[in-house]
Amino acid sequence: MKIVKLVLCSALVCLAAFALNVQAANAEKLERVDSQAVIKLINSGKGKVTVINFWASWCPPCREEIPELKRIREDFTEDQLLLIGVSVDEVAENAEQAAQDFALNYPVVIAERDVYETFGIQSIPRLLVYDKNGKLIFDQVGLAAYEDLKRAINELLENK
Repeated sequence: MKIVKLVLCSALVCLAAFALNVQAANAEKLERVDSQAVIKLINSGKGKVTVINFWASWCPPCREEIPELKRIREDFTEDQLLLIGVSVDEVAENAEQAAQDFALNYPVVIAERDVYETFGIQSIPRLLVYDKNGKLIFDQVGLAAYEDLKRAINELLENK
């Protein structure tokens, strides 16, 4: 009986290890971007409101904010809102796994070191909101409340 239990436990450990490897292999590879690429992403949002969210997989407030950002993405059409997550994770696989775990409904990229300096990233989460002309309107360090962000986006969309 001890041998059967040992074989079953070994099989379960192997199966769990295999499942973890399959899950990690299925995580989508995220593009690494420098500050110029982030600026191009922001500029690509002209004509709509652009929201840039700086976050990391290890950051509890960032993880708390993600479901709210997913709701925001669902509230607006692609023609109204460009929402991009910029991970500041040092290990790409951590950001990729978090993006998969949260089933993010918006694109995510990984920041190169120069992005921190260009955008003055000293604390996360950090949210930048640009109007339809690409002008920075809102710069939030810390959690952004869903209702406040939704209201701000609606106001920017109403402005001609």
